[in-house]
Amino acid sequence: MDLPVLDALLLVLGGLAAGFLNVVAGGGSLITMPLLIFVGLPATSAIGTIRLAILVQSMTATIRYHRSGVIDWQALPPLLLPICSGTLTGALLATQIDNTSFHALVGWVTLAAGALVAVDINKLLQREHQELTRTRQFMLFVSLILVGFYAGLIQAGVGYLFLAALVIGAQFTLVQANVMKVVLVLCLTPITLLVFGLSSQIHLGYALMLTIGQALGAYAGVTVNLRKGASVIRPLLAIVVVAAALKLLFF
Repeated sequence: MDLPVLDALLLVLGGLAAGFLNVVAGGGSLITMPLLIFVGLPATSAIGTIRLAILVQSMTATIRYHRSGVIDWQALPPLLLPICSGTLTGALLATQIDNTSFHALVGWVTLAAGALVAVDINKLLQREHQELTRTRQFMLFVSLILVGFYAGLIQAGVGYLFLAALVIGAQFTLVQANVMKVVLVLCLTPITLLVFGLSSQIHLGYALMLTIGQALGAYAGVTVNLRKGASVIRPLLAIVVVAAALKLLFF
């Protein structure tokens, strides 16, 4: 399928905004996923197509974080098993849902995530450090499976869920959690790419346009004043996302 010039431009610009948002706060896929549906992709293909750009965006940000020495690599291995197992299950399920049902699912999830975006999750997650008991470790394991499942199934807004799981469950600081969520998304995305790719649910041309934009956006997101940028963008993003969700559901 040919890629119209206007569609390509929209996807690069949408990817730029999404890459920046995914690094500074989260929710970038809430822009790119509806955008892909609006330019003509079925919902399932849109869910698959966003993954290549997410991989490159996450790789770009992770490399910059690594060079800055802010990644706690020793904390990563215990998190991977529950997250990756949940991701594989969610992605496999996503490829089996019919497009009409998935379209409605994407709409409702986008609407719910739009409300979440409007909230300053950094303030909500500020809490005193608590002892990581066995019960809390089990709850963390289960929560990471569920977050991974959501990442495989939908992806949009998963950064906020990672922040909640890592801060509340794993007792990461907000700074540590914001860095680690990028690394975790980098680790789980190859799984989703494989599943959606084998199911022919990735449009390569659209994916490449998003990838260009999101790589640039992620690079900028690591560099700029993150808190100030997120506070300015969050209300606008919430409005755009809710409008997109209503369009998906009712028009």
